[in-house]
Amino acid sequence: MTSLSRSRAVSSRRDQAMADLCGDWWSSMRSSSVASSSDDDRSNEPADAGEVTEASSSRTEVRTPLTRTVGVLRGQRPTSQRSTTAARGSVSSQPGERNNHHTSDITTSMEGIHGNAVSLQSRRSQRASSLSSESSADQEVVRLPALKRVPLPKTPYGRSRRLLIPASDNLPLVAISMRADAQFINHRDQFRLTLNSLPNPGVQQHVEDACVVGDTVVLGFNSGSSQISFLPVTTKAPRRVNSQPLPHVSSPRMSRSSGEGVRCLAAMNAAAGSVEFFTGGHDRRIFKWSADAQSLEEPTVTKINIFLDSGVSAMAYRHNDNSLVSSDTKKLYVTDLTRSHTPRPAQVSNDINQIHVHPQIPHLTLLEVRHLDHQMSMFDRRMGGFDKAPCCTFGYRNTNAKFQQSYTKGSIHHTFFVRGHQDGTVVLWDFRNVKNIVTKRQSQLTKSVVHTVISDGHVVTFGDSVVTFLNDFLHS
Repeated sequence: MTSLSRSRAVSSRRDQAMADLCGDWWSSMRSSSVASSSDDDRSNEPADAGEVTEASSSRTEVRTPLTRTVGVLRGQRPTSQRSTTAARGSVSSQPGERNNHHTSDITTSMEGIHGNAVSLQSRRSQRASSLSSESSADQEVVRLPALKRVPLPKTPYGRSRRLLIPASDNLPLVAISMRADAQFINHRDQFRLTLNSLPNPGVQQHVEDACVVGDTVVLGFNSGSSQISFLPVTTKAPRRVNSQPLPHVSSPRMSRSSGEGVRCLAAMNAAAGSVEFFTGGHDRRIFKWSADAQSLEEPTVTKINIFLDSGVSAMAYRHNDNSLVSSDTKKLYVTDLTRSHTPRPAQVSNDINQIHVHPQIPHLTLLEVRHLDHQMSMFDRRMGGFDKAPCCTFGYRNTNAKFQQSYTKGSIHHTFFVRGHQDGTVVLWDFRNVKNIVTKRQSQLTKSVVHTVISDGHVVTFGDSVVTFLNDFLHS
C-alpha cells in the first residue's frame, strides 16, 4: 500500500511537472482533443450565387491564418515529446522498476525535473516570442482585384443614369437607372446588396437626373406623376418618398417630346436635418427645394429669379459665394443667391452638358461640353469670368468619332479629372500644369460608361447595367 501511494504521488507530481513544462499543449495531448478552427467565420456573403466568388475575393483584410499557427505548434510537438521522454527517464516508465525506487531517488529526480522546467520555460517563452514575430512577418495580405465588375439586373428601358455616393462612409453606393430602379453596392467589399434592391414599382417614370444631398438621393423626373422623389439611404431597408409639388410646367410653345418636368439637378447642402437642392426644368425655370430630412413628402419650393433662354441643361452650386452656375446649352449664367441677381450671361461655343465646381478649389469650374476632341473646358474665376477663354481644354476622341451622349458625366478629385466614354475607355487626366494636361492613365472596359465617380480612392464606373471598380486606378 505504501508503494502504491508513493507511485500515485510520483505520477501526480510528474503530470504537474509536464504541465509546467509544456503549458496547455500537455493538457490537450492528455485529453487527445484538438480544437478545429476556421480561417474566416464571417457571414458576409452576397445573396446571389453568381456574386459569391467576386465578393469573397474582394475583401481587403490582413489575417494570420490559423492553419499556419496549428502547423507551427505541431512542428513543436516532437521537441516537447523528446523533453518529455528525457524527463521520464529519471522516473522509470517500467511499472516494476518504479515500485523499487527509494524515496531519496524520487526526490532527486523531481528536483532535476523542476530545475529543467525553469530553463525550459525560459526557452519556451523565447520560442513563443520568435514564433509571434514569425507569424507577424508571414501575415497573409488579400488585395482587391485591379478590376471588379458588379452586374446589375437588366430591365426594359433601364438605361444607366447616375452612380451616387452618400456622405456617410458606412452607407453603400446607389445606382439609378432611367426607369427609377435603385440598386445598392457595398463599396468596401464591392458586391450588390440584393436584399436592398428597390426596383420600379410599376409606375411609368423617366429619370432625367439624380443627385445626392448628404445621405438622401434625389431623383428628378421629366414625366410621370411626380417631379421629385427622395430616397433616404440608411442601414435599414430602403424606401422611396414621392413629393407632392409640381412646380415645372410645360409651355404651350414646347413639344411634349422635349419633356415636361425636371431636366437637371444641383445639390446644395444637407445641414441641420434639412435637404436643399435646385431643379432646372424644360420650362426654363429654376426652383430651390428645401425639405425636412424626417418628413420629405411636402418640401418648400421657391422660384429663383432667373429665366433662361431655353431649357436648363446643367447646374452647379458654388458654396463659397452662395451662387448658382447654370446653363441653357449655349449660355452660362451666374446667379448671386444672396442678392437674387443674375448678370448678363456669357456665350459659349459648344453645348454644355455638365458643370463641375471644384469641391476644394471653388474658383475652378469645369464644363463638360459637346465636342469631338476637347470635351472638358476649365475656367479660373481669378483670371476672369466665363466670357474669357478657358485656361485649359482637354479630352478624348471616341473610337467611333461620335459625340458623347449628354448624360455622360465625370468627376474631379484634387488635381485629377476622370471620365468614361461610350466605347468603354476610362481616362484619367492630371491638370496640375494647365499648359500641358497629361493623360495620366487609361483603361479599356467592355461596356460603355455613363457616369464615373471616385470612392475611397478607387475609380468606379456605371454603364450598361454594370458597376465596375477600377481599384488603385488613381495611384498605380
